[in-house]
Amino acid sequence: MFIKGKNPSASFTSVGYLILLIALACIGNAVKVSLFFGVDLLFGSVFVLLILRLYGFKWGLIASILASSVTIFLWNHPYGMIAFILETVFIGAFYRGKIGNSILLTALYWMILGTPLIWFGYHVRMDMNTTATILVILKDAVNGIFNAWMATLLYTYFPSPAWPGAQARKSKRHFYDILFMIFTGLIIFPLLVVTVIFGWQEYHKTDREIRDTIERQSEIIRNDIVGWRITHLQAIEQLAVIASGEQSNDRALLQKLTANLKRVFPDFRNIYIADAAGTTIAFDPIQNEEGLSNLGLNYADRSYFKQSKSSLRPVITDVFWGRGGVSEPIVSITAPIVDGGRFKGIVSGALNLRYIKNRIETLTQNDRMDITIVDRNRQVIASTRNGLHAMQPYDWKQGGDIYELADGLYQWFPDNVKNPMTLWGKSGYVKLIDLSADGSRDWTIVVESKVAPYRDALYSSYIKILSVLLLFGLIAIAAAILLSRLIIRPISGLADATTDLPGKIADNKPFNWPETLFHEISVLTANFKSMSEKLKTMFAEIRHLAYYDSLTGLPNRVLFNQELEHVLEQSSRENYRSAVLFIDLDRFKVVNDTLGHRQGDRLLQQVALRLQSCIGPKDILSRMGGDEFTAVIPQTNREQMTLAAQKILDAFILPFDQDGHEMFITPSIGISLYPDDGREQQELIKRADQAMYAAKEKGKNMYHFFTAEMSASSSNKMVLDTMLHKALEHDEFELHYQPKMNLRTNSFTGLETLIRWRHPQRGWISPAEFIPVAEETGMINPIGEWVLRTACAQNKAWQNAGYTPFAVSVNLSVRQLREQNLLELVPQILKETGLKPQYLELEITENLSMHNMDYALSILHKLKKLGVKIAMDDFGTGYSSLSYLKKFPIDHLKIDQSFIRDIQSEDDLPIVNAIISMAHSLGMIVIAEGVETDVQAQLLHEMKCDEIQGYLVSRPLPAEHIEKLFTAKDWHTSSA
Repeated sequence: MFIKGKNPSASFTSVGYLILLIALACIGNAVKVSLFFGVDLLFGSVFVLLILRLYGFKWGLIASILASSVTIFLWNHPYGMIAFILETVFIGAFYRGKIGNSILLTALYWMILGTPLIWFGYHVRMDMNTTATILVILKDAVNGIFNAWMATLLYTYFPSPAWPGAQARKSKRHFYDILFMIFTGLIIFPLLVVTVIFGWQEYHKTDREIRDTIERQSEIIRNDIVGWRITHLQAIEQLAVIASGEQSNDRALLQKLTANLKRVFPDFRNIYIADAAGTTIAFDPIQNEEGLSNLGLNYADRSYFKQSKSSLRPVITDVFWGRGGVSEPIVSITAPIVDGGRFKGIVSGALNLRYIKNRIETLTQNDRMDITIVDRNRQVIASTRNGLHAMQPYDWKQGGDIYELADGLYQWFPDNVKNPMTLWGKSGYVKLIDLSADGSRDWTIVVESKVAPYRDALYSSYIKILSVLLLFGLIAIAAAILLSRLIIRPISGLADATTDLPGKIADNKPFNWPETLFHEISVLTANFKSMSEKLKTMFAEIRHLAYYDSLTGLPNRVLFNQELEHVLEQSSRENYRSAVLFIDLDRFKVVNDTLGHRQGDRLLQQVALRLQSCIGPKDILSRMGGDEFTAVIPQTNREQMTLAAQKILDAFILPFDQDGHEMFITPSIGISLYPDDGREQQELIKRADQAMYAAKEKGKNMYHFFTAEMSASSSNKMVLDTMLHKALEHDEFELHYQPKMNLRTNSFTGLETLIRWRHPQRGWISPAEFIPVAEETGMINPIGEWVLRTACAQNKAWQNAGYTPFAVSVNLSVRQLREQNLLELVPQILKETGLKPQYLELEITENLSMHNMDYALSILHKLKKLGVKIAMDDFGTGYSSLSYLKKFPIDHLKIDQSFIRDIQSEDDLPIVNAIISMAHSLGMIVIAEGVETDVQAQLLHEMKCDEIQGYLVSRPLPAEHIEKLFTAKDWHTSSA
């Protein structure tokens, strides 16, 4: 059995491929490639062999039976089917995985079993001649070897992903197989192509030869017979002219002239002259075979007499049985005797048909051709065909299928023969020639050329070609096996010697280096020897690179996981606690963005040294990547870890020296304990990571132990992420708008857009809860786009309703500025909604401006050119400096509400006053957020703050409530 793959019924796809391959096998036998004269190449066994290898012997045999049964309809005998099925059985029985070679097995089959089987079926049972039988044997053997080569090629190098074992074959191709396929393919494939081309060329050459021969021979016969007919017709016509003259009453003279004419033209069986009544007045021979006179006989009842009398034109008759001393089939040439347009009688000569037969036999010196002349009634006048005599009816079309090749040229195939080779052997070419000058086809020459002699000659020459092809194919197979093994043996030895080379070097095992005659392989072996020596010295370096971080020299993630696994195994055996620390640097990205990655790397190296100084000799510290560090502390408890974490935090109080400049950086630390928080290493790392994020959320620069609530928080984030995706689809978001008021005029100046989420089950969900999740997962981008489009559409709707135009501000997140193409999105939404750019304001935060400042500056300046207003929100809580601030195209500066809340204090009042003065100096309008009392508003008025926003003015309201506010504050105008 062949290599086992998946059970063909294991999956629908595998069954589908099996059905497809069986169908292709049947098609490969049905759609033949004809070489010449019934010799066909079939390719069904390509797919049968594929099925045999992919699905096993049973399905291969079934496919072979189905595909081979097609040959019965092609060739009308079962012997081809039997040979192909036995080929499948032979290959399936002897193939054994790696030691098998289906191409070699195919060649062996045709030498051992295929040849005697074809000889018995074709030569003995079907009585096919020796030449044709040998040709079939050679053709089938060459065809079978080529099909096996194609099947191996497809199986090895073109596996479909759905074939059983396809991935294994893609990843495991043996060099031996590659060399074998190359060696055999370079010989077998070109030779077969040349054979096919040669076969087609020879067929067309033979076809042209047959056509040329039949055309040439037809022309010779036509010219001869036509000339002969014309000569004899002219002689009869000349005698008729004499008989119509003054001598017409001199019967003795007419008798003499008749006898002289017959003597000059001996092909006439007899010649006579008859008067207008049809009575003979001159006749030669004058007596018949019985000695009775031929004079006085009446021929008025003859059709040629009547036709000549009525038409007054010469007549050449069909063949008929003669009388008046002529007891054989004859053809008569008759000319009317006309005097002054009046019919006076006829001159008629009975032609000897034996002359015509002898003539066409003389002209046809070719045993491949038969000539037959028939009259208009398809009766034979003369023929070279054996057993075909004069006056016999002959229809050359009878019993055959006719194909017209050219004008008057046909190809004839017997309709009772189904085998292609026998069919071609009994087929022929037929040329029809009309001998009449007027197209009446009174006589037609049928020239028939047999195909069999040409076919047998071509078969003989092709046997030589196929013999050479088969010989070269067998030599190619043997040479391919020999050369492949000569090349592969030392390579295999080298592969064995170098297998697990690092392990052998580490274990100091000896190497068995192969010997070879090939220079290149010897050089390769020497290189491997040298490499193994170098690897011995490099082994330690490779191990260090594999397990240690190249920047800090600390253990990397791989080594840390291994060491953590060992610590946990020991903790389990000895029943003590251990701890995992997850340490992340706060705001490290700002360092990279502002100072560059080189300074960031130097800082990481200093951090690693400081962390190492905080842990014990048995503890393991590693760098996981980026600014993340992990540590495992064996044999500890919660109290000890509290002291250890605080020690790390204290170590970061001192600044880091960066080229003479001091830099402060703080860590956030998450801690998980074994076995309290988990028993698996990944579980402990994950929970330490969650605890670290909890430390960051509580203000950074602190440590936090893992608690069960953190898992619930992570789970809640996943639920929120899923709900956020559905919220957009189900229109669960709403927009509320909070008014802004001018402190000098107490009039409304615009609205800030705020998103709200009304969940159908959970009710209102705070933005403080879902906005961070949206930022983290990327959902902020589609949500932000929805907010921008909805706010613009609502503002335009208010303007269309007649309200005084004003700007609506929309908040932009860091992720939107970084990932969304705002330069395309904003103009697109303005165009869709019809809102003019001056009525849209985009709010950014200080933190947003610090993320790739050059990029942010470029985007904001381009948005500003569109006519959109830019506002900086929550000013005072971020990292902006005056040098940064003056670079941004800011229209409005919004003071964070944390300063407004305690504006009456001695600390915040001067800060707010300074911010307002600075903003005014830069030409910005200042808006104070979170104003809730009249005292706050009064102080801001005194400091010349431009606008305020907060509960003192109005809470955020839905759109319909805002419209009521417009009406109450007299925002409506008929001219708007």
